[in-house]
Amino acid sequence: MHHYFYVADTESGLNETSLRQRLKRETAAVHLHLEAQLGLFDPGLDVPRYRRVLGTFYGFYVPVEIDVMRLAAAELALGFPLRARAGLIERDLVALGRSPADLSALPLCSDRPQLSCVEDLAGCLYVLEGACLGGQVVSALLHRRLGLAKESGAAFFAGDGEGTLQRWAVVVAWLDGLPRTGASTAKIISAATATFDAFARWAAVAKGDCRGRSERL
Repeated sequence: MHHYFYVADTESGLNETSLRQRLKRETAAVHLHLEAQLGLFDPGLDVPRYRRVLGTFYGFYVPVEIDVMRLAAAELALGFPLRARAGLIERDLVALGRSPADLSALPLCSDRPQLSCVEDLAGCLYVLEGACLGGQVVSALLHRRLGLAKESGAAFFAGDGEGTLQRWAVVVAWLDGLPRTGASTAKIISAATATFDAFARWAAVAKGDCRGRSERL
């Protein structure tokens, strides 16, 4: 089974007690549930369905990235710049035929993870940044199956391209250093789980599997 949010052990020197390894192990179930809701690796994926999935990402990323930016501004320097990727999703949707009016009408998730401390920020960033690494797999799939490239609807998943692994190594170093600053490992893992869960609930709403709230910012 392919894993979009699955983060491979590309970095060296990690052991089973590192925060990164604990996050991977303890969020595995919720992370697979999210991937099942998104369906990016389903055999029936076509351009219209992919466009709907992008809309789901847009509805989650726009408000969550705003929350992340607000909290990060109040915390100590992270040691790496934050990436606002909702703009890439917007770019892809436009490339795939969505109009500005279509974008403004897309619902935004209100049932999202609570971000109020550095542990919340770390857990959420683990999910968002890990998705960028997994996005390299999705990018190749989109090109192979749908003929999409960075300029024609796959900019979000292409992300930082060849710079993705280097950025992930910096993020991992920050994550693994947090417990030494007094941050709670349990709270970070809980925040990552909450982020996966919130995204999965939103994806279910977008698929029409259940009813949920949405908002415009």
